[in-house]
Amino acid sequence: MLNKYIKILLSIFSILNIYIITNLSNRTIHDENNIINYFIHNDGAVCPFGVFCGKIVIILGLIQVVYLYLDKYEDIKLANIIILIISILFSFMNEYVCRNIFIAFILQLFIILF
Repeated sequence: MLNKYIKILLSIFSILNIYIITNLSNRTIHDENNIINYFIHNDGAVCPFGVFCGKIVIILGLIQVVYLYLDKYEDIKLANIIILIISILFSFMNEYVCRNIFIAFILQLFIILF
């Protein structure tokens, strides 16, 4: 059983990894206001959809830290598992993101399982 402070640290590292990959890496920017362009990305870049999803997951990660700190993580554990599965599936849309965000998924698995 991992200490709650170690879980909080793992969660913070996971949030930082997601932030770096989705918000600080190269982004694909399109001039047209077409919804299709929201999902198109260049090699080694993150599309606008990936940036948006990254921001949502960061907010959910911060909520996870609060629940871990308050020792109420069991209340959101099922939601965390569902979000992790959806995040893994969405990451397959972009090889660059899938390759670089893998460590965040491993850290989240440690939080869930231990």
